[in-house]
Amino acid sequence: MIKITTYILLLFISFKTIAITPINPEQLTNRIKTVGAKMVIAELFKDDESQWGFVLSKISGGENNWLTVAALLAPESDAASAETLTAAVAKAIPHNPAAVLAVLNDDAPPLSTQRVCSLPFYSITEPDYNKYIVDSIQKLYKVANSKDCIDTMVNTIGKSNGFIEEN
Repeated sequence: MIKITTYILLLFISFKTIAITPINPEQLTNRIKTVGAKMVIAELFKDDESQWGFVLSKISGGENNWLTVAALLAPESDAASAETLTAAVAKAIPHNPAAVLAVLNDDAPPLSTQRVCSLPFYSITEPDYNKYIVDSIQKLYKVANSKDCIDTMVNTIGKSNGFIEEN
C-alpha cells in the first residue's frame, strides 16, 4: 500500500511539474509554425490568461528570441491580444532597442512604429512613465534608424494633456 501511495504521489508531482514548466520561445515558435499564430494565441489565453501574461513579461524583457515570437504572433492578434502585445514590445525598448526596431512592421498593426513608439501604456505610475521615456530615448539615440520611433515618442508627449494617474 505504501508503494502504491508513493507511486501515485510521485506521478502527481510529475504531472504538476509538467503543468507549471514555463514556455520557452523555441516551443512557441515551433507551435506557431505548426498550428498558426491565431491558435497559439487562443491557447495562451485559455483559463486565467496566465500563459499569455508570462509570454508578455518575457517579450517585455527584450530578448531577441522573445521579440521574434512577438513578430510571429502580431499578424494574427485580435483586439485584446494586439493591445497587450504592443505594450509588451514597447516595454522592451529600453532593454533592447535595436531588436525592437528590427521587429517593427507597419504591415502588422500591433508592431507598427506608430503604435509601439507612441507610449501605449494604460496602467503606469508617473515616475515609471518618466523613467521609461528618458531611458527609451537615450537608448534609441544610440541605434541606427531610430529616428521614426523617437519622433513618434516626442510627438506623443507633445500632444499630451499631462499625466493623469488613474490607479
